[in-house]
Amino acid sequence: MKEIILRIDDAAFEKLMGMLSLCPSVEVVDVNESAVLSCGPLALRIRESIIRLREEHLLCKMYDYAWLKVAMDSDADLPSFESAQKFLDYLGGVLQLDGLPSESSISKKMDAARGQLFNWTFTDTKDAQETTRRNNIVKRFFNLMRGQK
Repeated sequence: MKEIILRIDDAAFEKLMGMLSLCPSVEVVDVNESAVLSCGPLALRIRESIIRLREEHLLCKMYDYAWLKVAMDSDADLPSFESAQKFLDYLGGVLQLDGLPSESSISKKMDAARGQLFNWTFTDTKDAQETTRRNNIVKRFFNLMRGQK
């Protein structure tokens, strides 16, 4: 089963719901307009970027969210978080994301990144491929945030 998140103009909402009612294999799970709209444009871009990273299977380990937290904390244009738990509260509460890691899986890893953004080294691995994979997560996140495909 696949889940799809759509942003629909109010004028098209009733027509879409009518079409979906003709398709018995489609289930409307949630219509939460206020939660999504109240996030604001920056939060929506962050949310959509994270969803895209998931779809592209770049966030393949739960601790990969640590790299997003560290990257966001290092960019003055993005929200920063005083703890891994505050970051998770933002992802789950504000951005309405589910399937998130535990606080400990993020907090154990976020101090491992060293150096300059996009060229980090990591104290917990010497594997060059893993280092590249982690840096690529952050590069892709920023590309998505900038609206690049």
